[in-house]
Amino acid sequence: MWKLLRNLALAAILLAGALKLLAWYAVGQDAQRVVATLAPYAQVKYSGLSAGLDGGVGLNDVVVIRNATHAQYQADRVVLDSPGLLWLLKHALLHDNTPPAQFGVSIRGLKLPAKLPWLDPHWLNPVTVVPFESLGCGSAPFTSADYARMGVTGGTPTERVEYHYDDAAKTLDLTLTLSAPAYANLVLDAEFRRFDPRTLSSSAFLDTLHIDQLSADYTDLDYLHRRNAFCAQRDGIAPPQFIQRHLDAVQDLLKPHGIVASAEVLKLYRQLIEQGGQVSLLSLPSSNFSVAAWRTSTADDLLRQLNVTARYRDTPPVMFRLSFAPAPEPDTDLTVAETQAATGAAVVAVPTQTPASAPTPVLPSPTTTPANTGTASAAKPLPIPAKPASDMPSEAPRTSPPLSRDSLGLHGLDRAEAKLAPPPPPARVELPAIQAHPPEFASSAPPAANSTLALVWKPTIERLPEAAPEQHDYSVIDYASLKGLQGRRVRLITEGGKKVEGELLAADDSGVELRVNRPGGDAQFVVPRSRIRQIQLPRYSSSPM
Repeated sequence: MWKLLRNLALAAILLAGALKLLAWYAVGQDAQRVVATLAPYAQVKYSGLSAGLDGGVGLNDVVVIRNATHAQYQADRVVLDSPGLLWLLKHALLHDNTPPAQFGVSIRGLKLPAKLPWLDPHWLNPVTVVPFESLGCGSAPFTSADYARMGVTGGTPTERVEYHYDDAAKTLDLTLTLSAPAYANLVLDAEFRRFDPRTLSSSAFLDTLHIDQLSADYTDLDYLHRRNAFCAQRDGIAPPQFIQRHLDAVQDLLKPHGIVASAEVLKLYRQLIEQGGQVSLLSLPSSNFSVAAWRTSTADDLLRQLNVTARYRDTPPVMFRLSFAPAPEPDTDLTVAETQAATGAAVVAVPTQTPASAPTPVLPSPTTTPANTGTASAAKPLPIPAKPASDMPSEAPRTSPPLSRDSLGLHGLDRAEAKLAPPPPPARVELPAIQAHPPEFASSAPPAANSTLALVWKPTIERLPEAAPEQHDYSVIDYASLKGLQGRRVRLITEGGKKVEGELLAADDSGVELRVNRPGGDAQFVVPRSRIRQIQLPRYSSSPM
């Protein structure tokens, strides 16, 4: 018996070794074909290759050099996660190019070229994944010596891209995770519908591809307060002064691009850099929004169609509003001497700005006179201010199936309510015009002191009755009472002051599951128990929903 078990174990070991060797050989041959295919565009080199029984493929010391720009990209290790060993052998030996239902690529120790035209470290540092990292703290990005003075010891950054494709529903979920230990984590997620990989090369692919949802979750790993303290100490100011200087520098960076952030967005960003934590962005585009709109819509219209909300930690979400003005054009006006030489006319400069206390001068209409007459005025047209983003109409959200629990606390509630159709506007009531009283009913002055009417006339003041005490339409109950109220209507008050009212489906130690009715459909979601401040039982809770 023991001999049989020993032989079976040895056979299993030999089979696993043979499969691993076969996978290594097949993947090696496949990798050589891929390198040869990419040769006209880039040179790909690696020092070692391995294949696992789980279908994973590892490449060590990968170097990619673009032929056109000679830009060099390096990575310590690249791991490809395939669906399994059988799919890997089928793809490598039979040259089956059918895309799998899921696939992932993990990169460790990525090193980008020193200068990339599409990546400005003032906007986002690719090493630390921190936006606007050094603004207000000098013009140059931070060095390794600066990070050492901050007391930050970062690990090796990792990047991962993975997708999940449902061929029956034609949906694609694409996720990009950027992790910089000791600095920050950034997770970008996109959900597409009407995705057909067979039409990727078609010109109409982007017109048919629709975005179902976009989200971005940024988490500070206790780095921002270290950065604030370091910059404040270096400049000899207090941390709050540096934070204000940083905010001013961010706005100055956006201004040349015509981008102006709303007060709500600036307040949310201030909370992040002051307290750290997590900021989440959620986009629920309109149902008719396609990917092709990225290249055909203006920035204002694109942001409106994306319907983006922002949330700091578990506070109530705010609309992510940005206004986009035309970027300022470089001043190409000729000097006075050049203009006189070109046109033979004298030019008088007209100031376009005056002190706030001085009256605004009236600009004369543009005229031209001969040079010997002495003057000629040229008034430049005043710029038209961009329309604030708050004045723009927002797209109606879409109806969606119920959502399940979400690790972001109230993130699921935002998704559920945002996808419901907005309630109909209240009916407009026309009030009759107020008519003036005839002269005979007008108030008159007190009578003369020596008249008979003065004996009985006395001014009076009509006082309003005292207000009745406020009557509440609910009773406050404790959390334990929810377990016996399934099917009743309850109202939850969250820590951020948000009121959520709906039918109680279930309640346990983790949270409360509700169903909310709206004109556009029903939404079902879970509110975590830790976020509930008060529970109210409306007195009409026994009525039908």
